[in-house]
Amino acid sequence: MQVTEGIILIIYLIFMTLIGIYFYTRARQSESDYFTAGQSINTFVGAFAIFTAITSSSSLMGAVGSGVTLGLPYFFTYAFGVLAALPLAMFLISGQVRRAGVKSMPEFFHQRFGKSVQILAAIIVVVSMTFYMVPQLTAAGLIGSYVMGIDYTIATIALGIGFTIYAALGGMWAITYTDLVQGAIMLVGTIVLAGFIWVDFNTIGNMLSSALEIDPEFGDITQPWMSYFGLFIAFLWFAIISPSVVMRNFASRDARTARRSSMWATLIYIILFLGGFFITIAGVTLDMVDTLENTDMIFVSVIESYLPPILAGTMLAGLLAAIMSSADAMLLAISAGVAHDIYKTHINPKASERSVTLLGLIVMFAAIIIGIIIAIDPPGIIAIMVGWVGGFLLSAFGFPFVLGIWWKRANKQGAFAGILGGAATFAILVSLQILPTNAEPIIAAPISLILVIAVSLMTAPPSEETQAQVDRYHSHLDN
Repeated sequence: MQVTEGIILIIYLIFMTLIGIYFYTRARQSESDYFTAGQSINTFVGAFAIFTAITSSSSLMGAVGSGVTLGLPYFFTYAFGVLAALPLAMFLISGQVRRAGVKSMPEFFHQRFGKSVQILAAIIVVVSMTFYMVPQLTAAGLIGSYVMGIDYTIATIALGIGFTIYAALGGMWAITYTDLVQGAIMLVGTIVLAGFIWVDFNTIGNMLSSALEIDPEFGDITQPWMSYFGLFIAFLWFAIISPSVVMRNFASRDARTARRSSMWATLIYIILFLGGFFITIAGVTLDMVDTLENTDMIFVSVIESYLPPILAGTMLAGLLAAIMSSADAMLLAISAGVAHDIYKTHINPKASERSVTLLGLIVMFAAIIIGIIIAIDPPGIIAIMVGWVGGFLLSAFGFPFVLGIWWKRANKQGAFAGILGGAATFAILVSLQILPTNAEPIIAAPISLILVIAVSLMTAPPSEETQAQVDRYHSHLDN
């Protein structure tokens, strides 16, 4: 057991739980408070909330682990995809979906396309976000097992339930303000670790030379081009098609705040990416990948090699922050999908707001249990698992969502066909394993686009009221 690091992690978890307890009463006041923090989040807090929602275990442990094992080009593919994601979202959807005044992505689909599309979208959100929990829980289990000296399974269960408690109790209020703390911890921790690495090597040239000396193939293309391109577009669209990220726009004070939050989140992520670049190179120079049971643990090895115990404990808390800040957003998306989009909207419209938020709380714990069961024997390394989720969401939601915002002629039949066709194509391609890893959206997403356009044009246009709603998405009168 790493005593100092373990104590810091325990203190960190207790502090996060106390924040959840603090916001419990406010979160249970209404559905709006529980799922969107009363739509009152300002730019500063919102920027960190979006940053932490998109910065999962994959952005730190996964990106570094895959960069060390698959080469620097793979790391750059991941990083540049995510860096471009938030500016793309800022122009395509941030202000527009905030003007829609909804609480979740499926509710947007209901407003724009109707009941059937909302139900289909809610099912996909619940399935995809539950699976997205797996790489987060995998990373949490690896860190907990290493620091606490306990079995991986026990660590996964304990930490999974631990970060579910504050999210379930405090809803979006707790999640947003814990994200502020978590984002600051991971950002400062990454800067400090990168600084220690810089001092050790003195120049980037020395760093690269040392890495190439250890692994001459570090700078080579090691995967088929389709893997790189598929991974890039999956992450490029991630801030648009991930329900857990999009929900942060719904919580913003207004459309202008939503756009500004995305802009500042991009700048924060650039700093994180630069730190990750240093850490990836340092991971290669340690020359110990072959000695690790899980290559994603190389990030932890770099921390232990470069930082004294107190700083190492803080940086490990930063890693856990990356995990928790994304996992809590996923849990809330699952919760909203079941409690609000399915139960309240279609099963029991007369349900009280407190009963809906209570159901949302129960759903979170059910989702984490399913995620833990899968994470005990994870199906792949972290970056690849996250790539699967990103590709699936892009294939299902990417074009139906964006065309719903920008194209008045898109209708219910087209959106339903696009979501179902894209999701089914992606699932079939993954199961057949006929393409390189993460290449599936290259085929599945265009099929979704073709279906949305073709079916919409072959069927009746939306009502005038629905088309007027599209105009309201693009109104410049922020409210």
